[in-house]
This record gives sequence, structure tokens and C-alpha cells, in this order.
Amino acid sequence: MHCNQRDKFLLSKILLFIVLTLTVISGGVFAQPTPPTNIKIIIPFAPGGPTDVLGRLAAENLQNNLKAMVITENRPGANGLVGVNFLKQGPVDGSNLLFVSSGMITFSPLMDKSTNFDPQKDLVPIICLAQTDIGLIIATGVNASNLKEYLSLAKTANPPFSLGSAGIGNILHAYIEILKDSSKIDFLHVPYKGATPSFADVLGGQISGMFISVSLAEQSIRAKKVKLIGVLGKRSALFPDVPTITEQGQSGLDMLPWFAIMGPKGMSPETVQLLASSIMGSNESDFRKKIYAAGSTPLLLTGTAFSDLIKNETNTWSKLIFDKKINFQ
Repeated sequence: MHCNQRDKFLLSKILLFIVLTLTVISGGVFAQPTPPTNIKIIIPFAPGGPTDVLGRLAAENLQNNLKAMVITENRPGANGLVGVNFLKQGPVDGSNLLFVSSGMITFSPLMDKSTNFDPQKDLVPIICLAQTDIGLIIATGVNASNLKEYLSLAKTANPPFSLGSAGIGNILHAYIEILKDSSKIDFLHVPYKGATPSFADVLGGQISGMFISVSLAEQSIRAKKVKLIGVLGKRSALFPDVPTITEQGQSGLDMLPWFAIMGPKGMSPETVQLLASSIMGSNESDFRKKIYAAGSTPLLLTGTAFSDLIKNETNTWSKLIFDKKINFQ
């Protein structure tokens, strides 16, 4: 069969098209990351509370959607630094992930000079999951039923009223310092190794109160074992009749903590996207219902939206801390 020059030219164009098409297809196939078969989510906090509940929820979705073995492991210490250091020493293929709170990402690094990582450089945002309502609870032995009465007693208290936190440089500590600055009252800060032991001492009357996750304290509040006298930022759906601290005249206590999953520096964008979509699942509405059932409010952010949240909140905390010259020692 004789081919003239025109036929040869057309044939070469067809062959080139086929080659390019196969290259694109194969490139697209190979660009897809291979999901790790074993995934560990490090929770850098003591067991209990919303961190464990939300961490297990993320693990469950990953396991179901990736068909991988997923476990959670608590590695508490140094406001999350123990967990971060573990993550930094591991692989970057998505097999090691970190459950984070906003405090350890946007607040603690500003205050703790020993922090040896930059959250915006050393960690990769995967997906923000939820916010949690925060309230100010006080012991039943304190003769106050609202924030105004509590502050009135605190102004003349000798020794000073004590407020517990989950540790120096923790975000719950930050709320105490902001309240001290706003109210001009010198509360005694009592740091604990986690929110749970601090809460136990509020229940026992050893300290006057603390800022805490409303869902964590809900049963004790309803049983009248502690008193909820104010909430941060917005009214809680669990206790809608309790006014915010801002509504009660104290400023600066508006930012609610959030929880998220992050990975180590060096993860590929394709792996990040795969993990985010697998944690979310195919039904966002169903995932939101699970988060509400866990006692938190969905705050589902990925990609640029999540990165912007980190940057903006870090700037807000920085301005608040340094403009007011708040001391966290």
C-alpha cells in the first residue's frame, strides 16, 4: 500500500496524539498517591475530652474510606511539642499524622521560647474539623451565680481567687491572663498537666474555677456540681441562657479553640488532598452530624482556607499578647 507525503504526515500526527494521550493518562495514574496501609494519628494531649473523641472520629473515617489500619496514640507533653517532635522524625508519606489544637499552633509558639518548630513551616494543614465551646466554670462553694458577682468577690479576695488551666502557655491559660487584663483583677493562675486534673480540683473546691470545654463539663453543670457563669465568643447550644463573657462586659475573650489534622513538612499535595477527602468522607452532612454528636461544632476547612485561618489567628494572638504586654510566666 502506497503512502504519499500527505498520508505520512497525517499518520505521524495521529501517532503523536496517541503517544501524548497515553503519556497524560499514565502520568495521571502515577500522580495518584498510594495510600498508606497503616496510619497513626498522634494525639499530643492526655486521654479524655474532645481531642480523643474527634481523633477517633477522624481515624474511623480514614480507616473506612482508605481501607487502611488506622490507630490513635496519645503522646502528651509540653503543650503538644512531644507529639510534634515525634511527627517530625517520621516518614512524610501520610502514615504519621498529628491531631492539633489551635492553641498549640497559633498561640503556644508565641509564648514558649523553647518551642523548636514553626507551625506554618514545619507542619502541613490537612483538614480543620471543629470548634469547641469554652465556658468559665466556678466551684459551688463560691457565692456567685454570674460573672459580675464572681468578679466582685474576686476584687477583694485575700488570698486571690485561683483559676486552673491545662498548663503554662496553654490556651486555657491565655484566657485567664486576658480576663486578668480585662477585669484588672490579679487571679492566681494554677497550672496543671492537662484540663482533667484541673477540672477535678474545681469539682473538689480546691480552686475557684477554670475555663473549660462546655461539653466536657456539661454533666457536672447540669448536676449542679459546678456553675457555668459565662461562655466565650458565642452562646453555647448546650446552655443558650448563659451569656457570653463579652455580653457581661469583659473584652478580648472571643476566640474559640479549634481542632484539626496536620502532617509533616514534605507531604505531597496529592497525599494531603487524599487524606482530607478521606477524613471528610463522601457525605459532608453525615460527617457534620458526627461532629455535633461528639459535642463540638463543625468547622470544616481545607487548603487555602485552613492555611489562612492559621495565619490570621496567629496574627490576632500576637497583637493581643504584645499590645497588652500580657505576661505568661
